[in-house]
Amino acid sequence: MSDSENSGPGTPAPRSGAAVPWRELALAWRDAGLLVVFATVSALAFNGLRPNGLPLLRYAPFDLLGPCPEILNDVPRITADKLKPGDPNVVIVDVRLAWDFLAGHIPGAWFLPLYETAPPDEAVVQRLRALKPGTWIVLVGAAGTVTAERALTALSVQGLRGLFVLEGGLGAWEGHHGPLAAVQVPAVADPQDPEGALWIDARDEESFAAGHREGAINLPFDDLLPPDPEVLLRIRAAKADRIYVYPVDPASGADRAVSGATPQPAFGVACELVARGFRGVMVWNAPYPGSTGPDVRGSTPP
Repeated sequence: MSDSENSGPGTPAPRSGAAVPWRELALAWRDAGLLVVFATVSALAFNGLRPNGLPLLRYAPFDLLGPCPEILNDVPRITADKLKPGDPNVVIVDVRLAWDFLAGHIPGAWFLPLYETAPPDEAVVQRLRALKPGTWIVLVGAAGTVTAERALTALSVQGLRGLFVLEGGLGAWEGHHGPLAAVQVPAVADPQDPEGALWIDARDEESFAAGHREGAINLPFDDLLPPDPEVLLRIRAAKADRIYVYPVDPASGADRAVSGATPQPAFGVACELVARGFRGVMVWNAPYPGSTGPDVRGSTPP
């Protein structure tokens, strides 16, 4: 008799394989997914509550969200048509020298000149570091982008991120968004209340030591180096409402701050002061010493 014939009604039939517990697996996957979602939401909430939480997305000035451009191999660039004047999430930084900046710059642009032999101004770099996460920093140079690219490299070394070079420089912005802002440094031939004003001598230290106006501060003009920060502090501490910078050579044609031209020392120093926020700065439009000679002779800088 075969096995099938010996099977009684109470004997279970043999099974070909174990049944798959689909319901149990589905519940397990559901619980795992809920756990992942809970952990992700908790991490995002914790990161958002931290004062220095990591930015997960970076705002783009043309209303897109994308990765930081520094991961690219080439210099990150942006065109003027992608920028909006007055965008609070974008800071425009002009890296040209002071006389070029005053001759014409983007309204609201920060002044951060890039000199040939000096690093970027640390005070401005600290202000850039203090910007809210996600702010884009657009560096502007002249028609070419060489200076802006150098500035981008220098600022990247300082640890700043979100840096861009404005493609086409200042001319590209003007072509898309209209006129630039310009500041004229006034020149006077007859200073008002000269005794109550602050006088700045823009000549070199040797010329200053040989003779200068009484009470003047020596701030030598140099288009390769920034002004001495200690001298700037002294000028700011004086809190003068009028600052006269001298001298001017009437025979020279480079008296004003003309973009692309190096000005006379007095105009160059005056531009440096005005671009840094000093008020009441004027140029004494006269040579020094005059026919009467210097006020102070054979002295050293005060």
